[in-house]
Amino acid sequence: MIITRDAIQLNPTFPFLIMEQTLYEKDNREDSFHWHSYCEITYIRKGCGYYFVNGEKYTVQEKDLIIFNNVEPHGWWVREERMEVVVMIFSAEFISMPLTTFDHDYLRPFIARGSNFRNKIGSDDEFAGQIASIVQDISLEWKSAGVGYRLMIKSQVLRILTLLIRHYQRCETEKQEEMLLCDKDKSMKRIETALYYINSHFTEKISLEEAAAAACMSPTYFSAYFKSVTHYGFSEYVTRLRLKKVKELEQNTDLSIFQIAMDCGFSNMSNFYRLNKKYGDSAVRAQTE
Repeated sequence: MIITRDAIQLNPTFPFLIMEQTLYEKDNREDSFHWHSYCEITYIRKGCGYYFVNGEKYTVQEKDLIIFNNVEPHGWWVREERMEVVVMIFSAEFISMPLTTFDHDYLRPFIARGSNFRNKIGSDDEFAGQIASIVQDISLEWKSAGVGYRLMIKSQVLRILTLLIRHYQRCETEKQEEMLLCDKDKSMKRIETALYYINSHFTEKISLEEAAAAACMSPTYFSAYFKSVTHYGFSEYVTRLRLKKVKELEQNTDLSIFQIAMDCGFSNMSNFYRLNKKYGDSAVRAQTE
């Protein structure tokens, strides 16, 4: 699984965006996940498929909702020819600039996760229909951009967040929620730094200790936390990046397999063949056997 950061930039004066998208089966990629620095609510308008997040696989269909916070790597898979979705994203600052304690409560569904939390809100849930209707109203406001549309959109988003709070009602204390927010936010920011370092240096000799240092974590803690986020050990993640690069260069250059393997960070051909057989896909492996 390759994890990248979404490149979408929100308007700093109104950090909100809603868009209608069509996801196609031909674009399915099991190994491609992304994360972003904003909150997301996705409404499945038509079709069906899967969303993957935090090691969970959610089957989704028409009128279901999926929510993600700003530290959750996730991906999707269309089951039929295509799936139409409405994606709404916004930053924490959209709720209030700066956040007050009261406004912070609106973000509970994206921050404090109880043991009963699920990213999916099924169409049969008592709040799903209300939220879906509001999402579609917001989409119309966004398209028309009439007088006061920003105020209208914000009020409707706050209504959605209130419904989500009711949906995810639980009994954790405010102090526990704040501690959870602080720990997750700090850890994911550190992991972001490490991922950037790894993605920039994977063709070089790179060690767990170096990546942990980039994240300002001990190697032991970094190793465990990295695997909890990516679902791969550090070495396997680096190897998969290298093999993906090998396949890309095989398809787009005339370099020998020896030169490609060396350029992608493999120390010798024996090591390359062994790891490619273990982790590489069938297309690449067929060329090396």
